[in-house]
Amino acid sequence: MFVENKSDILKQGDIVQKTYYVQANFLRLKENQITVPQSPKISYSYLVILSHCCELQWYPDDKGKLRPRRPQVLVAPLSLKMPFKQGTEEYQKLIENGENTPDNDPVQYFYFEDNPVIGSESVVDFSTMMPIKSSLLREIGTEKLLELDVKRRHLLRMRLRDYFSRIPEEEWDEIQRLFPDEKLSNQFEIHQEQE
Repeated sequence: MFVENKSDILKQGDIVQKTYYVQANFLRLKENQITVPQSPKISYSYLVILSHCCELQWYPDDKGKLRPRRPQVLVAPLSLKMPFKQGTEEYQKLIENGENTPDNDPVQYFYFEDNPVIGSESVVDFSTMMPIKSSLLREIGTEKLLELDVKRRHLLRMRLRDYFSRIPEEEWDEIQRLFPDEKLSNQFEIHQEQE
């Protein structure tokens, strides 16, 4: 699942060392008054890089100073708590990461097998992803702990694609009318049968 000789370059699917981070927070404006948010919650966790590899690159500007390609990157905390119990059908689908099942359920998670660096099996829950400043990973010298092999990185990309392309049930009739594709219809029917 992981490459033995990891590179120093950050890539999609990499797990980086435990880091303190603050989740994104927003201000609400009311009649020209600012509602001040409560103190931000500081968390400490391994992070999984979810942005595309190309979005993690840095380039020299016209003055020769290195700048990130994107000001923010998507990450998600790594969870050591499994969402399903071992031995269940859901757990079996989870550990396959969509490789052997056409329906790619449960699409919300990507499974990382047990390894000596983390010390247990773990998952990334796509619903917990958040943007952080690109400079954060570089400025604090965050160390990459694990790098996915090419096969697993591709499976992660496929899971992210499936996660973002889920069709809400209330829109399906209109989607089916607009895109009368048998493949889309079959995908929805398989998903409905499992629920």
